[in-house]
Amino acid sequence: MKYQRARSEAQIQDRIQEIVAAASTIYDAEGYEGLNFTTISEYTKFTRPNLYKHFKTKEEIILLILNQDLVSWIIELSKSFHINKLYTIHEIGEIWINTLAKHERLIELHTILYTMIEKNVSVEVLAEFEKKSIANHSEIFNLVSQLFPKASVDRITNFIYAAFTLAFGLYPMCKLSDLQLEAIKLSGSIYTPPDFKRTYLASLYSLMYGLEHSIAIE
Repeated sequence: MKYQRARSEAQIQDRIQEIVAAASTIYDAEGYEGLNFTTISEYTKFTRPNLYKHFKTKEEIILLILNQDLVSWIIELSKSFHINKLYTIHEIGEIWINTLAKHERLIELHTILYTMIEKNVSVEVLAEFEKKSIANHSEIFNLVSQLFPKASVDRITNFIYAAFTLAFGLYPMCKLSDLQLEAIKLSGSIYTPPDFKRTYLASLYSLMYGLEHSIAIE
């Protein structure tokens, strides 16, 4: 198909979504290292010069993928709870981890968000991403507020930060590459990668218990 210049905002957005969809497919198949403008051009009708008209770096595309993944998780998480039903900490924890685990790319990208992705985008692109992050945080905050109506604003905010930090910090320790596993074996280490869901859930219960019973370090 011959490339035609987009003339309306709707056409531009359609092309951006086409690029993002292709990049998502490539990332899932080849990972961060395998994603580049050359591979994207092979999956779409766009040449590399045409891609650069919309994005300057692959990280700018990844920010859109990450935001879409986060929105998708928030929607699924919210729909998993029923209005006016009281949930135990264990029920909330199970729903939280089970829905989050379905969005593994979301977790994986967050592990390099601050160290790699955000350092390779323009300030304008990053500012737009931050605006969307604020809106997403608000959605999560409102949900947690409904689940823990007695918790203060500060404690809910701290819980969200802690829950995310825990997930994104724990994940790399659990999902080791073949190279890392072989190095551990050769070193004689007895380290065994922990199970992500089980380990995260145990810590999540502790965070939720503190939230429910207003336990916090002042």
